[in-house]
Amino acid sequence: MVLLGLILILVAVAAGVLLFAGTAQLTDTVDISILGGTLSLPPLTLLVTGMVVISLFWLGWALMRSGLRRGKRKRVEAKEAAATAEARRVEEERRVKEQMAARERELEEERRRREEETAALRQQVQAQGGAGDAATRADGTHATTGGPGSTGSTGRAGDPPIAPSGSTPPPPPPTGH
Repeated sequence: MVLLGLILILVAVAAGVLLFAGTAQLTDTVDISILGGTLSLPPLTLLVTGMVVISLFWLGWALMRSGLRRGKRKRVEAKEAAATAEARRVEEERRVKEQMAARERELEEERRRREEETAALRQQVQAQGGAGDAATRADGTHATTGGPGSTGSTGRAGDPPIAPSGSTPPPPPPTGH
């Protein structure tokens, strides 16, 4: 393809040199009617003007083709970039959904474990009949109880004492105002 282009360029240059040399000796002018007037040009000037016009035409044609190709390439690149961005967005949404689902499963598993622990502790307290040495309340605090009739106390300061099951809670302490 490159060789064919080079051959065509050499043929065009040779033909241009022959035409230029052939028209240089002509002395008669060429009359051209343009916009209601007449223009008289020597053949050499007409030949050079024709070459300039054809060169401008081909330059314009080449610029137009390259502009169209560049525009098409940019549109294709923009489509590819949009598709890539959409794929990234979808992937990010999927990843976030998976993270949320995993977090939901972890929370559900934690709730289930706490419920099982609470149920097991309740069963343990019921099995002991409320008279064991150590019992655990549903909120996770430990309570120590004495025997029947004694008041229990929690392991934390400020919490009210817990009465053994089956007995009535102790009266509140008197206020001394």
